[in-house]
Amino acid sequence: MAFYRGEEGSISFKDSSGAVAAVSATRSWSFTINKDTLDVTDQGSTSREFIGSLLSGSGSAEVMYTAPGSGETLNFIDDVLTTRDQTDAQFELYLDTSGTKKITFTGIITSADYSATVGELEVVTVNFISSGAITASI
Repeated sequence: MAFYRGEEGSISFKDSSGAVAAVSATRSWSFTINKDTLDVTDQGSTSREFIGSLLSGSGSAEVMYTAPGSGETLNFIDDVLTTRDQTDAQFELYLDTSGTKKITFTGIITSADYSATVGELEVVTVNFISSGAITASI
């Protein structure tokens, strides 16, 4: 049985300005997929019954702040500054180095948390939500 290590995970991102590219300074990411349920219990039943309904997702990524300039890491962080964006950001969250195991969706970056600790690497936490279909090749 194969186990995957954290160092194999990575993110690719595309905003409205370019092609999908790797966010090279990714330190970690997490993504939660939620499924709503609908109550379909018949009148007079003694136990509730449910069916699955709409999917949604939200997550975050920690990226190491790199020197100012261009690049996908900076585009990923700066996308939070885009207002009225049309959910055109494409996310690919990889679980392996071969690129075959991934979660793909379009979404919106909802926040970026900046922090700095003396003597440590500067890390920016970027939060996002999905919009539309979520596909998983895992």
